Amino acid sequence: MSAKLTPAKVEKFEAHIKRSYEGVVFDLMVTHNLRLGRILELIWIIVQDRKRGIGTAIMRELCEFADRHAAEIRLTPASKGDYAATTSRARLVRFYKRFGFVKDRGQSHEFTTIPVLVRKPVV
Repeated sequence: MSAKLTPAKVEKFEAHIKRSYEGVVFDLMVTHNLRLGRILELIWIIVQDRKRGIGTAIMRELCEFADRHAAEIRLTPASKGDYAATTSRARLVRFYKRFGFVKDRGQSHEFTTIPVLVRKPVV
């Protein structure tokens, strides 16, 4: 049985990531969907020193946290022109797919061409 996901637990996890990985910008939001339950939305993950495994380590911890709480993770990959983004959206989509993220087939493609990625919990 999974532990109940609360905003306080999410805040504690965010604080842990920020303490453990100095200089990283990391923000989550927890929402509730009647059909899907609790959802973690990854708002920001900005790693200054790329190609050192920091982003990978953070994503592993985030996936483990979400799995412990049976929570789906949703995110919208940034692109090079976005605030603080230093890479291409295509590269980020490939990066997130390594952690089990897939394009959300339920999103309305009429309104946006920006992919929303989703990762279901592994329980």
